[in-house]
Amino acid sequence: MNFSELESLMSSRGIATLADIARALSTTPQAVSNWKARNQVPYHVVAKLNQSFSPPAGNPIPDDYSSPIVNPPPMPPQYLMYDEDTISLSDILLTMAEQLKVIVLVPFITVFITFTYVQFVQQPIYESRSTILLPKSNAGLSGLAGLASQFGVYMPSGSSADLSSPSLFPELMESRTFAERILDKSFYSKEFDKELSLLAIFTYGDGSPQLGMDTLIQKAMVTLQGMISFENQGSFSVLKVTAGDPYFARDLNKVVLNELQSLNRYFKGQHLNEKTNFIKNRIESVGNDLKKSEQTLKIFREQNRQISSPALQLEYEHLNRDVDIQKGIYLTLKQQQELAKIEEVEKATIVQILDEPQIPLGSLNKNLKLNVLLAGILGIGLGIMIGFVRAYIDNSDLDERKKIRRVKYFFKKKTKDIILDHRLSGIVSLILFIGMPYYLGYESKNPVFFGMYSARLMLVNTVYVLAFLSSLGLFIYLTRKNSK
Repeated sequence: MNFSELESLMSSRGIATLADIARALSTTPQAVSNWKARNQVPYHVVAKLNQSFSPPAGNPIPDDYSSPIVNPPPMPPQYLMYDEDTISLSDILLTMAEQLKVIVLVPFITVFITFTYVQFVQQPIYESRSTILLPKSNAGLSGLAGLASQFGVYMPSGSSADLSSPSLFPELMESRTFAERILDKSFYSKEFDKELSLLAIFTYGDGSPQLGMDTLIQKAMVTLQGMISFENQGSFSVLKVTAGDPYFARDLNKVVLNELQSLNRYFKGQHLNEKTNFIKNRIESVGNDLKKSEQTLKIFREQNRQISSPALQLEYEHLNRDVDIQKGIYLTLKQQQELAKIEEVEKATIVQILDEPQIPLGSLNKNLKLNVLLAGILGIGLGIMIGFVRAYIDNSDLDERKKIRRVKYFFKKKTKDIILDHRLSGIVSLILFIGMPYYLGYESKNPVFFGMYSARLMLVNTVYVLAFLSSLGLFIYLTRKNSK
């Protein structure tokens, strides 16, 4: 049955508009519009019309009765696609056409908000980079080791892990020692238009500090570690510094790089100084012992020109062995002293800088084209979703509308019951009262208010007390109201 036949049938009954047809068939105007667009009426609607126009059993046929529209055979499988509950491409396009205003308005709003935020509100972040080459091992000493070995000086080829190792640069940047050295440096602050220490820029600004130095350093360390990063890229390592000012990012990158080298030289020099002093003291001590042993051997040889007895021979070997032992220790210490001198020469050139820090030309976090494109795609998808939801709410059948109204009704009712239930407010008041000593009795490490609370804890306690008083007052009010 096509839609024109349905219109003719309905017209004979005084039903002309699509809305009236939908009302007569207990369906939606959207479904009737779909039938008209396809010029096809679903099979179950035809069966329903046949039943509605059949005469009552046992009654004579009235004069205005018209015979059933059609006595349809069993419905072929190809007509199953025309069921009104099946969504076709034409249904989707028709719904989108009806909700075109929403589909256009939502992307406009998302694109406008994104463009305004990225262009005028979002703070730019700039990244300055420096590329350096760090030695993987003591390979730089291999040539000197070969040269020294020709002169009898032994140099170990293996590398020892200590604080002077450049491979520990990422860990050094997270240490408090490194942070304290950096935070004392002065930088020009565009925000305050003057030079301030990095600690002041990150914490208390141009005023006087309100917190202890340890707390300030701890907070500044978190900010500093969030701005710097160290990455390995193949044979090279890249030091990255991000900041809101490109000049500040470049200057901070230079200072971080210099301090890393300075700290590395400090630990290396400290290690070498301890080693050199120890070797020097040992050389003096062993040298004196060697002189004494040699002098004792000399006196023995002078007193015993001819060593014929076994006792004298044994004494001679004993004195000679002491001299050899002291001489071996002395030579070993001299070798280690030469090795320390060679390492001291190498400590100033352990880090090689390939690219110095530069002023970044563009911000790192602002990509206007990509953000606007993503906002447009998101807006279109959101607009289509909202459009289909609106179409469903507007064109759903009576049962669905009743369900939606019941959802709204129960949501409002239950929300009101939650607020006006004196038992619930009483339980909340009791729980807040039990927990009050823990909140009000807690003392902050850096108190600002009443000698006990920090600014954050003071805000939490204020909200806590207000919530307790509100729930208690509501409980008393509802209890009195229910008792009347």
